[in-house]
Amino acid sequence: MENRVKWFYEAGYGIFCHWTTHSQPQNGEKKPHGQAILDFDIDTFTKQIIDTGARFLFFTITHADMFLPFPLKEMDEIVPNHTSSRDLVEELYQRLSPHGIKLCVYFNGEGCTDPEWSSATKFYEDPAIHAEYCYKITEVISKKYGEKISGWWIDCCYEPGICGGRGLRYDYKRYAAALRSGNPNSIVAFNFRGTESWGSEWGRNIADFQAGEENDLSFYPSGQFSGEGGLQWFGLCWMDDFWVHEKIGEPRPCHSNEKVLDYVHRVMENGGVFAYNVAPYQEGRISEKTMEQLLWLKQKLSI
Repeated sequence: MENRVKWFYEAGYGIFCHWTTHSQPQNGEKKPHGQAILDFDIDTFTKQIIDTGARFLFFTITHADMFLPFPLKEMDEIVPNHTSSRDLVEELYQRLSPHGIKLCVYFNGEGCTDPEWSSATKFYEDPAIHAEYCYKITEVISKKYGEKISGWWIDCCYEPGICGGRGLRYDYKRYAAALRSGNPNSIVAFNFRGTESWGSEWGRNIADFQAGEENDLSFYPSGQFSGEGGLQWFGLCWMDDFWVHEKIGEPRPCHSNEKVLDYVHRVMENGGVFAYNVAPYQEGRISEKTMEQLLWLKQKLSI
């Protein structure tokens, strides 16, 4: 585990992007997600990511709805019309890799607002069967991209008392093996606590870094492996809109420049890694106000 997270620890700072079926456009009417993928402004988006100085990007490949931004026949066999002819993951990798920016992905197998997926995978009727579908799809994706995917952040693996304890359906050793099947060095996190207090005993032979989801800048590391269960400490916080740009208007930073700078400095100085979550428009652009803060932060961090 220590070897897998070495690059992550050394990176220290990156961007997490929630771009989903729920993302709203900057102007005009919201498009069907399939069309939004085809129209995604890859030139502007990747230039913005490069300009921030981020050393990694986490990009959502599923969220509330199970619609993959790339072709995958195995998904088409489960639910038709849930994939795209355009491969955004490949395009992101090709644009970011030359700049030394690692591409990681967010995956949520619940599809809780997608009745077709829920029905086909027996999400409510048989959790064990649904889990098998998640292992299958993530294994296929991992093998499809291989070393192009450097990390996975898996959502909705919650413990009892949190969102119905749906994480009990998964065998995490099997899940981790599926995620690393195409790249054994890929780092993995399971979000099983959400924004609850951190500190659960979690096997270091399964995950590599804590999910670290937080709603404010209040958690700090006491060392590199001070994450829950002795994992690499990682903090992920929504920094403009609440995770996703779901409401009309311009996403704007929630915290002052100085507060963000102080927080990122303290996290990195104590062995942690931080991801600034952005909520782009449906067109695939980060808002002007958010970019202003990110560019200021890059200058102050000298990255």
